[in-house]
Amino acid sequence: MTRKLKVLLYGDVDLNIMDGSAVWLTSIANTLNYDSNINVDMLLKARVRNKQLFSEVDNLEHVNIIDTFNQFTDINFKNGNRMNVKEAVDLINRLHNTKEYDCIIVRGFDIVKELLHIPNIVAVTIPYITNFTHDLSKISKEEIELLIQIYRSFPQMFVQTPQMGDLFKEITNVNGDKLNLLFPMIPDYTEEKPDFKNVNNSIVYTGKFAEDWYTEEILTAFEKLNNIDSTITLNIAGDKFQGNLIRKRDIISARMNEAQNINWVGSVSRSNSMELVKQSDIGIAWRSLNIDNSDSVELSTKLLEYGRLGKPVLLRRTQMHEELLGQDYPLFIDHEDEFVNKSLEILNNRKLYRKAAKRIYNSCEKYTFYEAYKRLRPLLWSFNKEKVKLVFAGHDLKFIKMAIDYFEEHPAYEVKIDQWKGHTGHDIEASKKYLEWADIIFCEWGLGNAVWYSNNKKKGQKLIVRMHLQERVTEHPSNFQMDNIDRVIAISPFIYEEFNRVSKIPREKMTMIYNMIDTEKYNKTKYTNQNIMFNIGICGILPSRKRLDRALNVFEALWKRDKRYKLYIKSKLPQEVPWLMNREEEKVYYNQVFERINNSPWGDNVIFDKHGNDMDEWFRKIGFVLSTSDYESFHLAPMEGMASGSIPVVLNWPGAETIYTKEYIFETEESIVEFISSNQNVPKVKKEKLIKCTKEFDKKVIIRNIENLIRDI
Repeated sequence: MTRKLKVLLYGDVDLNIMDGSAVWLTSIANTLNYDSNINVDMLLKARVRNKQLFSEVDNLEHVNIIDTFNQFTDINFKNGNRMNVKEAVDLINRLHNTKEYDCIIVRGFDIVKELLHIPNIVAVTIPYITNFTHDLSKISKEEIELLIQIYRSFPQMFVQTPQMGDLFKEITNVNGDKLNLLFPMIPDYTEEKPDFKNVNNSIVYTGKFAEDWYTEEILTAFEKLNNIDSTITLNIAGDKFQGNLIRKRDIISARMNEAQNINWVGSVSRSNSMELVKQSDIGIAWRSLNIDNSDSVELSTKLLEYGRLGKPVLLRRTQMHEELLGQDYPLFIDHEDEFVNKSLEILNNRKLYRKAAKRIYNSCEKYTFYEAYKRLRPLLWSFNKEKVKLVFAGHDLKFIKMAIDYFEEHPAYEVKIDQWKGHTGHDIEASKKYLEWADIIFCEWGLGNAVWYSNNKKKGQKLIVRMHLQERVTEHPSNFQMDNIDRVIAISPFIYEEFNRVSKIPREKMTMIYNMIDTEKYNKTKYTNQNIMFNIGICGILPSRKRLDRALNVFEALWKRDKRYKLYIKSKLPQEVPWLMNREEEKVYYNQVFERINNSPWGDNVIFDKHGNDMDEWFRKIGFVLSTSDYESFHLAPMEGMASGSIPVVLNWPGAETIYTKEYIFETEESIVEFISSNQNVPKVKKEKLIKCTKEFDKKVIIRNIENLIRDI
């Protein structure tokens, strides 16, 4: 049974009225709906009378709409259609006492103030406040103290933009560790890109009608524009009048209804509003200096919605807008004449139109529902106190052992091991039990384990497959149920490309995370009682593709130059591996290799060290470590040698350059011999540099990357 996160969502907004805060509420509901393991209760402030915005959330699979006035008939609401703040707080408390939510998300300054008095609610709530006083010269001491109290009381907070976070920190003098970005959210981009062309010669405005939103200024500017070019149309969606424009509703409505070439569609759903934008050519997000000034900290959702559909946008130049679109964005406007002139210019200049349209389209992509979900997921799941149930499945877990140890010791995880007998052999009944238990399955190697789990994974579970190299020549990747695999890890850039090329694993499913080593473990003082620069090491000589014969060629050439050279071989021996000796070509190869060693004058200088996990000690006597394989996925031994201060010597195999630097990669055995011969007096600084180069492969770095992946999928 997978973990579930129970979330209560409440915005102190009326979904019957289309404005930014109502759109925010439907947007975050759509964002949370991405996670099938998050169960969301969305509490409505107002009775549903207008379904245009409500339709955006009504059919979300993982969002349960709490229709307040129909479900709580026992409550005598003061206003029969809308809850006041106290009623909303009482109902949130009642719901939490019954359902014990892991996390509560609320929007609205007034409701957050009231929630401060309920400790058990505060402990699990993330407040989102945008409507505090943004002007440092106008904010009262009482409001500052209240903001400080809110910050100190709640475990986390949402702010809309980095600029708003900076302002909050400046006002309250807090460090901001609890502040989390919750940008405005827009629907995901579709696979079909816009054509970035002026098709209908039209301009569009969607949103509320208010003084600071320049409703009258937009109408006046368009009248001037239309007098110059009567083919241009203005499309308008919305019906919410605010502030001083409420008393002008009839006048403004008449202007929009009666003016030539204005198409006012009134209140429509968000999807219909987007369709109107799609049919238009320029968006309007021009607002007053009271909002869009040098200290502006809010980002317009409408701007992002226009951008998502590839529509250039008329807007005021601010620092935030410059950071989003660049200083050279061509449609920054400050006054009416610029509105008119720049509209005409871009509608008649195909090259400029395309440049502006593509700029805004690319800039807005990080604000989609899915991108927001990826940013929010770790924060939200941190409120769930259940341990993550993590299964590692595979036949050979030695390369992932350090990560397993980490997760076994971590208090947030519970770990079980599904140990397979081979590429396909396993205890199927045991695997079924692990499958029923797990939240996340981690298949080490993409072999039969990945095939079985990808074909049997339960809804809501996550599946990660880590690929090495040998999978490439097996049938297993072609049998993956790819739709059920959340992420494929490749252990090097070369392996990443190979599995995309050979096994056709989609790039969007893949990520690259290197193999890991314990750099601290290997960073030991070298032995001083021997000249270790004459000691050559090779670790792992099975199977024949490891090419021990090449290592012997290198060693023999060195020994002929100086009899002090020794070759240390740390590995299992062929006779210890029955399956290997059952292959005739392998048996013949090793018989010839060992006959060569036994019959050579340098045979006594070839020392076999017992296979074991004491590699850190073994490397203390090794000056150079060889990699002479035909091919490798990563080859840990040279990297482990580097961490110990030994010099890696790699006979070039495909992909070696994506892991090791060029100075340690060689094309011929002869060039290796020359390199080792000429590097007998390696300065201490060289060894320190070698050790430093391994830091990006350290287990702490790699395990953190793996854990981030586990948390974020």
